[in-house]
Amino acid sequence: MTDPAPARRHDLDALRAFAMLLGIGLHAALSFTPFPWPAQDSQQDDIFELFFVVVHGFRMPLFFVVSGFFTAMLWRQKGLKALLKHRFQRVFIPCLLGLMTVIPATHWASQWAMTSGPRITEDVSKPANNLLSAIRKHDTASVEQFIADGADVNQLDPDFKVTMLSWAAMLGDEDSTRVLLEHGANVKAANGDGSTPLHSAVFLGYPAIARQLLDAGADPSARNERGNVPVEAAQADWELTQFLAGLLKIPLRSEEQVRTGREECVKLLPANTQPEAAASGSEGGGLNSHLRALRSAYAGWLGSDFWKVRWSSTASPLHLIHTDVFAHLWFLWFLCWLVPLFAACVWVAERVGLKALPRWLVLSPARACWLLPLTVLPQLLMGTLSPSFGPDTSVGVIPQPHLLFYYGIFFGFGALYFVSDDTEGRVGRWWWMTLPTALLVLLPIGLQVMPFVVMSSVIQVGYVWLMTFGAIGLCRRLLTRENRTIRYISDSSYWLYLAHLPLVIAAQHLIRDWPIPAVPKFLLLCVAVTGILLLSYHLLVRYTWIGALLNGRRTRPNHLACSAPSLGH
Repeated sequence: MTDPAPARRHDLDALRAFAMLLGIGLHAALSFTPFPWPAQDSQQDDIFELFFVVVHGFRMPLFFVVSGFFTAMLWRQKGLKALLKHRFQRVFIPCLLGLMTVIPATHWASQWAMTSGPRITEDVSKPANNLLSAIRKHDTASVEQFIADGADVNQLDPDFKVTMLSWAAMLGDEDSTRVLLEHGANVKAANGDGSTPLHSAVFLGYPAIARQLLDAGADPSARNERGNVPVEAAQADWELTQFLAGLLKIPLRSEEQVRTGREECVKLLPANTQPEAAASGSEGGGLNSHLRALRSAYAGWLGSDFWKVRWSSTASPLHLIHTDVFAHLWFLWFLCWLVPLFAACVWVAERVGLKALPRWLVLSPARACWLLPLTVLPQLLMGTLSPSFGPDTSVGVIPQPHLLFYYGIFFGFGALYFVSDDTEGRVGRWWWMTLPTALLVLLPIGLQVMPFVVMSSVIQVGYVWLMTFGAIGLCRRLLTRENRTIRYISDSSYWLYLAHLPLVIAAQHLIRDWPIPAVPKFLLLCVAVTGILLLSYHLLVRYTWIGALLNGRRTRPNHLACSAPSLGH
């Protein structure tokens, strides 16, 4: 049974486009932050870290709410069979094509950015203000002073979860290594990925430090969470070495110096700790394969699993969950799961006579009574390695169950929102209050309480729902009528988001050393990339088979067509 076509929601069309375009800005901003990213700009600014947190904290949940709304609209208008056919054409096929085109292009751009040009290193002109910065500056006197003042020699740094001793080893600082060991640094303490300072010394080829660590009791047979012993760190190829050194902002010696240093480190290690793969010098060894997976895991970089690759071998079933396949297209793959699940729920509900929730449970503030606790459950399972503000993502072939459930809650609410027929605009009515509350109250508190898992989860869930409701209300207030320009941007946003990442990374690499401030450079980057993408949309996509696949067929009229965009109807 189908219903007549409902009135078009221009506000939600625009809101979906807004969520897509924010993704371009979010990825463009990452080169201006210390977050691990293929291109690291020379002009970084703390404002982009805040921008990332603000946007990442709500953007994708908001997208799934809107997608659920339009999925329910299409079901009511055309039925389940037509819904599944539509989503197969507009979601599943573009997802597969993206895997064959956009994702390889993204990997190529990333490899180019990671392995060419100068690397950004620590600014040694500034005085050390903590133990880590003193180590990074090879300032042994300051290292001793910070320790005397009570600094914990066994602390992990908050960004990369690396011990102070491992930092000294990677930087080749024999004096700091000696001082840390003399003051009780645990030579066997593990980094966030389970590796030890000995792994670090061997990886960058510092035999003198490796000898110091071994003399202090380092275990040459210790394995990290990938199952690698220290000698296997000597097998990392040069490309991967450049990549990790660039991310960590470590000055890197020449390839010949690192290779020679590694050979000397290997001679120091007992023969029984040198597995066959390492002894053979195979380039396909465990460390290289996992680092290659790590290098391409862009979505993982946005979450909390950068240093923690959770599978132990490619033969493990978990490989299908944790190996990056979809990168920034993971949301399409999630829709490929959620739409059939929605169809199954509708089919069962129709067979057993279940009815939708009462409107007041969806449209009134009472919705918080069930939405908040339901969303907190999967949120509690996120950020297991280190606290992070904002939801995780899942880029493997099999979605992580708690994340599919998490985004499914937002998708399901969007469907219920459509069924509840909010003609009065009750959801988001108080946008002028909810948006400031989320941004000025919950966000600052959430950033302060991240180490406290339960409290942080509750606040993050409150933030994402307030931002979602507020964005819905604001767009309903401002965009209830059709605007041709906004409509065109809405139509193009699907293509813009699918194709943007290779261009963004390439552009970040090209301009990273320009001596202009970060904010104007960021704006220039966004304008240039978006302009190129809009031009490609108009000339190569909108009236071609690609446009027909993404948005439905269009002819070239004298005015903008009013047909529905890709994920809308």
